[in-house]
Amino acid sequence: MPAHHHPARKKFTRFASKQPFRFGLPNVSAELTQASDNSPAYLTRTTSLLRQQVLANEPSVKIISDDVHPDVLARDAWAETDFDRKRVLFLIPDDAIGDCVGMVLFLRAFAMKYPGAKIAVLNSGSASDIFATIPDIVVFQLFISAKRLKTFDYMIDFSEMEGWKDIATMPVNPEEALCEAFDIPPIPLTVERTPKRVPGMKIGILPMASSPLRTLPPELVREMAEILAKADFETTLILNAYQGVMKKYKDTIGPFNNPNIRIVDGFKTIGNLVSFIRDQDYVVLADSGPAHITKLFQTPGIGVYSSASATVLQGRHHNLHPWQSSYKGNFCAAPCGLAKLRATASGRIGCMGSLGLPMSKLVNLPVNSDKALAERLVTESPVPCVADLIHQKEHFFAFLRKDLGI
Repeated sequence: MPAHHHPARKKFTRFASKQPFRFGLPNVSAELTQASDNSPAYLTRTTSLLRQQVLANEPSVKIISDDVHPDVLARDAWAETDFDRKRVLFLIPDDAIGDCVGMVLFLRAFAMKYPGAKIAVLNSGSASDIFATIPDIVVFQLFISAKRLKTFDYMIDFSEMEGWKDIATMPVNPEEALCEAFDIPPIPLTVERTPKRVPGMKIGILPMASSPLRTLPPELVREMAEILAKADFETTLILNAYQGVMKKYKDTIGPFNNPNIRIVDGFKTIGNLVSFIRDQDYVVLADSGPAHITKLFQTPGIGVYSSASATVLQGRHHNLHPWQSSYKGNFCAAPCGLAKLRATASGRIGCMGSLGLPMSKLVNLPVNSDKALAERLVTESPVPCVADLIHQKEHFFAFLRKDLGI
């Protein structure tokens, strides 16, 4: 093994197929679909959808090994290596939208420092459309052939970043962390925050997050949409059809009679979502993947934060004006840092404030999903830091009106 190289942390599956095949995720743009290339073997992350749901049941596929650790450049050599005119493959540890936006922002900076480098990403999964916003990048959303793998000079495993194993419970800023790890300055932010503030401007509201800790209260969302529509703004409320709580959440918000308000249940692909955010004049978002996507285009608006810190998640990006929950209770204060709900040893699910327990008693992430509980938390009984957004709604609406000049 070359100096400064070692096996990747993530396990990969090596497989072979007797038949040609094509595969792509349903929420990824069709142009990013992958096809076999007559290679003797292929590699995919062992935890990927391809391995778990497709390869295991396909008779023409032979699993060669489920314990492959590719040779990657060690973390302590990232900042010391000259990547110009090299072919570099980055191994993506997860496909959470916010994390991947941070990686994309870093890769833009990487390409600026090393303009002669050829960049590719492996196992970008559902976030593949986000990586495809980088010019000239090669996206292997689910697998790579042994033939293509041999063409790279370096492989870099992003899961070696400090703090990545805790990202589900304590948010980090991937752009900042990766730029520091590679000793690369971030890309300049030259676009000024200039909302148009004119009748007919397009405003998107994206209130849903993957966790009840971060989804906006329906009451707040409904009143906000009505305020914006009455100001003659073209207001679009974007929900998330891939989330099991969407129908209950939509029913709780209720229908609108104002022609300036449009409700979209969700987009088929992440690419459609990226295009929507790029085309908006202004957005109001929960702490979620779409809030991070605004960084790619510096779309102006307001980011509403509850359990997570706006300072940490927005970093150097000031296109969104932050509104942070002000909740303070006996067991926690916003922002506590949790990204997801936790579970007690007995299986009760919630957070410090909702369960009335210290963090030391919430030792695990939930093992099983509880749709009924999730629906209650996003509609009827929000956790305290989210409920605080309702208590402070008049202050929030004044903040919104001032930003839009209405």
